[in-house]
Amino acid sequence: MRRFGLALGLFLVAGWPAGAWGAVQGIGVSPTSQEVALDPGGTYRGHITVINDGATDVNYRVYATDYRVTGETYVGNFDSSGKAADVSPVSWFSLPAGSFTVKARVEQTFDYTVNVPRTAAIGGHYAAVFVETIPPAGSGGAFVSRIERIGTLFYVNVRGEVRQDGSVMPLEVARLQSVGPVRGALRLHNDGNLHFLAEGTARLTGPFGADAGKAVPLKGEVLPGTTRRFDLALPAPAPIGLYKVTATVKYLGRTEEVSRWMLLMPRVTFVIVGGTVLLLLGVGLWALVRRARRLRS
Repeated sequence: MRRFGLALGLFLVAGWPAGAWGAVQGIGVSPTSQEVALDPGGTYRGHITVINDGATDVNYRVYATDYRVTGETYVGNFDSSGKAADVSPVSWFSLPAGSFTVKARVEQTFDYTVNVPRTAAIGGHYAAVFVETIPPAGSGGAFVSRIERIGTLFYVNVRGEVRQDGSVMPLEVARLQSVGPVRGALRLHNDGNLHFLAEGTARLTGPFGADAGKAVPLKGEVLPGTTRRFDLALPAPAPIGLYKVTATVKYLGRTEEVSRWMLLMPRVTFVIVGGTVLLLLGVGLWALVRRARRLRS
């Protein structure tokens, strides 16, 4: 099955003729991510496939950028400015220059080379190789040109004294939630200088340990010096219930499990039940006080 890098696509629209949306280009790349491990001074050669599933030919160019993330939700940052060559992998890539054309319903491959300098810092370096479409000549002016950018992420490991360490933080789940799905967040921190893959599942169980609904998978790379948050949305089998949220995650050769109890109950029901309980407690307390007074008299 073809893998499309659509999650990385950036649609930069500067205008488009009315009624032309049916002619959207169907361009993709494979692979969408690539792991490369090299010694300082090493070389790696590979290729990327450009996939045109659209009905028209597409002109494009290719280029590399740095890849970083912003915040715990891992918003991609592809700014390559102000970084030295021993840290920034942009200058390590040799890519075909100029512009190219991939015909409609055709796949086309281009080669690339990664040359790691001998002075490169040990550990993880991250980049993206983008395929960016070139609008047809004369498509500007009164009309609107559409540019698509889609890429392959590179996780480059410069071998040496690599430090790999990380930790799972306490599971974040509100104790009381009014509507499903049950929501929460699992956060992992990378304390080393190389990325690692975290994958696992989150699930709901009832008070007696029985599964309550299907487990939800989670998977993603955690970059050095960052905290990554995996947002959880677990379907509940009933609108009211006491559930235990458990997340099991595997990373760096270890498996950890974190859990937290929560109550799922609509707000109106909670107010009614809570009010009833308080009323009963009040009536019971009043009865005890009244009885105590009678015993004294």
